[in-house]
Amino acid sequence: MRFNKLDLNQLVLLDALLAERSVGRAAERVFLSQPAASNGLARLRDFFADELLVHVGRTMVLTPLAETLLEPVRDVLLRIQAITTVRPTFDPSTSTRKIRIEASDYVIEILLADVLRTVWETAPHMQFELSVLTENSRDRLDNGDVEILVVPDFFNAEGHPSEALFEDTFSCLIWAGNREVKRRLSKEQYLSMGHVGVQWGLNRVHTIDETVLLERGMHRRREVVAPSFTLLPRMLVGTGRVATLHARLAHAIAPSYELRVLPCPIPLPHLRETIQWHKYQAHDPAISWFKEQVRAVAGSLPPVRRSA
Repeated sequence: MRFNKLDLNQLVLLDALLAERSVGRAAERVFLSQPAASNGLARLRDFFADELLVHVGRTMVLTPLAETLLEPVRDVLLRIQAITTVRPTFDPSTSTRKIRIEASDYVIEILLADVLRTVWETAPHMQFELSVLTENSRDRLDNGDVEILVVPDFFNAEGHPSEALFEDTFSCLIWAGNREVKRRLSKEQYLSMGHVGVQWGLNRVHTIDETVLLERGMHRRREVVAPSFTLLPRMLVGTGRVATLHARLAHAIAPSYELRVLPCPIPLPHLRETIQWHKYQAHDPAISWFKEQVRAVAGSLPPVRRSA
């Protein structure tokens, strides 16, 4: 089908070319042979009277016109996707829908694992693809590469709806065999001890507690940096180190690793986790159903336990 002389089938290829900046990768993305993708690029260049992608050294870059096309082409395809995937009725017991979700391993551990367990019987044929949060997760929601984000409210993607799920505080974890720390951890002890921290994503993003302390001019001596929250406890066992962790997760995992949970001697802000979805899927019944499942489990979480 043509619109203003443009073959609309070429929009999918154009979107892939603009995103991948490579004919080969674009061909793989839309399941075309490389010669077919090259021919498609030639037709697009002819239609727009522009090269669209040009070689600079060994890489290909977008022309100024192609840069202006990147967002509107993706936007059009996301609107089409929303139209074609929505059904007037949704039955989880028969649906084969796949929902792609990104969240931190902390959220997966204390919330999403229980959500997926509760929907196992009601939605036996649905698929749920979990990915760990990265610094690019907001762009992935914006581009339609994921459908659900569960993130702290300060990390929400701009322009897409969200709602609060639950709050958490921060606690400290130490090895139960650490005899230097008694019933309480003082501020002086906390800042002098070796710390196990977490940085996530390719760009090694700081966690909120680290960011807040740096803003206050406080410096912790990080002896170990772990790539995820759930790996952190193993780095404490048999050492005199300390870690700062979400209170819900700290209490959940401490018994399995012979760890003690203590109040953090430095006040830290509460963390509010939210669920976010793409604006074009606001009326998608499958997404609405899944949000209800997440909301129900989040609402049943026990109150945050006070550290001993």
